[in-house]
Amino acid sequence: MNDKIVHPYQWEPVIMLPDGHRLFPIKGNPFKWIAIADNSALEPQDTDDGVLWLDFDWDLIISSPDAVLLIPVKHDMTGDRTTTITDASTMLYLSATFNWLINDQHDGTTYVVNSK
Repeated sequence: MNDKIVHPYQWEPVIMLPDGHRLFPIKGNPFKWIAIADNSALEPQDTDDGVLWLDFDWDLIISSPDAVLLIPVKHDMTGDRTTTITDASTMLYLSATFNWLINDQHDGTTYVVNSK
């Protein structure tokens, strides 16, 4: 009997982020569904959190009052929305790469980083 679980996703090459997270685009559709993972396992489905998708329906977040930088994500199995902490370099990269807005919750200001 084969106990190995077959996961439905095939990943494009990994994109390393400055904060230590890794991005895993889905093979053949690299800019629509992108998983993010920490270093607890080789692939997202094997990490402590399971597959977490970048949630482009939310802006990137500068939370107040502590100015913690957050990436919105959605859990693969439950659909629950949550966030993961990041750093300034990663937030700027994500905003520029995906034209993703950054929302400062302290004063409501919205930013976007131009890649030019």
